[in-house]
Amino acid sequence: MADRKEIGVIAYIKRNNSYRFIIVTSRNHPNRWIFPKGQPEVNKADREVAVNEAFEEAGLIGTLQGKPIKVESDSNGFTVRYKLYPFKISKICRKWPERKIRKRRIAKVKKVRELVEKRPYAEALKIFLSKNPL
Repeated sequence: MADRKEIGVIAYIKRNNSYRFIIVTSRNHPNRWIFPKGQPEVNKADREVAVNEAFEEAGLIGTLQGKPIKVESDSNGFTVRYKLYPFKISKICRKWPERKIRKRRIAKVKKVRELVEKRPYAEALKIFLSKNPL
């Protein structure tokens, strides 16, 4: 089974003793909600790729917070290894590169769990919340 890597962010705002997360729709599956992510790029550090994906896919500016959360899933004969960095949002831009091909949503934990279903994103969210309690 071949491997594929994906690098991205779990983008959040902490407000009034609760978290809000930004999720986006998948380019290939417009009804599927995911965390902003992409594939590794030559001559770019994973952290740089993660920050770029946050802006390109969701119009987010912010800072990476600590070590990435690593989860994996099997999909169509591939093992996909995700490296998702906690990303504290400082600005949500009105315009961003992929705004015409993706929807963006800000949601509380319960709604994110509903929308991302049982994909590896739900597992990553669970790990994030265990490491970053309110």
